[in-house]
Amino acid sequence: MNNRLSLCIVGCGSYAHVVMEYVGDMTDEIEFSFASRDIDKAKAYCDQYGGFAYYGSYEDAASDPRVDAMYFITPHDLHLENARLAAKHGKHVFMEKPITRTVDESRKLIEATESAGVTLMVGENFRFDPATEKAKEFIAQGAIGSLSLIDIQSENLDDGCVGWRLSLDRCGGGRMIDGGIHYVDVLRNLAGSPESVYALVPSHKMIPDLEGEDSMALTASFPGGLTGFLRYAGWTPHDSRRDVRLTGTKGRIQYEVFGSDVTVQTKEGARSYPVEPEIRGMKAMMRDFIGAIAEGREPTMNGQEALNDLAVVLAAYESVRTGAPVKVADIL
Repeated sequence: MNNRLSLCIVGCGSYAHVVMEYVGDMTDEIEFSFASRDIDKAKAYCDQYGGFAYYGSYEDAASDPRVDAMYFITPHDLHLENARLAAKHGKHVFMEKPITRTVDESRKLIEATESAGVTLMVGENFRFDPATEKAKEFIAQGAIGSLSLIDIQSENLDDGCVGWRLSLDRCGGGRMIDGGIHYVDVLRNLAGSPESVYALVPSHKMIPDLEGEDSMALTASFPGGLTGFLRYAGWTPHDSRRDVRLTGTKGRIQYEVFGSDVTVQTKEGARSYPVEPEIRGMKAMMRDFIGAIAEGREPTMNGQEALNDLAVVLAAYESVRTGAPVKVADIL
């Protein structure tokens, strides 16, 4: 790798535009190329974002020696074969979340990248939320005493659930594995991995063509008695929200994921603390990937971390199926 990471964006659908909106100006650090099974789409992206190359197949991109790494923005059922292709050609892998649909697929994906000696990072941008990091600092300082309850509520005005995302098989689930997993990662980032989860889904759907669930309520039990609640709605007819409340023995912390401040409330009163803005965490996430490759270290959101997020989601699905709490360790 030279002074810039040569990164091929693989999969030129609508979300690739979202990614480029946030990282497309990082041209001092990244040189972009684009791959699609529709070469006209790849060329259009290349022209729009000033890429150095475009490819009409993923194989052509993987075999180009100019490419250092591949960022796969592809359906979940393709993640394992995508990673294997990149690893076979010695390319570092940046995989959109979730890592895969199942624990078995995830372990095989991790093994493929480890055996090839390439870096694997999973695109969980919520791990790079400055507001969550600020909240963690206050928890570590004992600002609200011992943490006893975490309550996360997310509602999305329009989640763009179309095409392959409607398929239970291709997605690996419904909206929870695709969108709700972001908030699972927030929960785990704040408190670690839960021991067990119990989950429910409503009978009425807001996305009628979706084969899986579009909403879920989840209760997570952590070591030491900490309880977490996660309420996720993949589509709602009103304004979006990303609220987090942390209750401790001496006070409460409240903030919005990717919000501009964190509020700490104790018996002495409430005070809001500003946080450095980081839009969706995309640039910080990409810089962590670049740094991991350059320094030969594990990225923050490595394969195991992503698998731990997925295990919570899969435990929630099993809980919905059985109507009982499920131990996360039993999923892994």
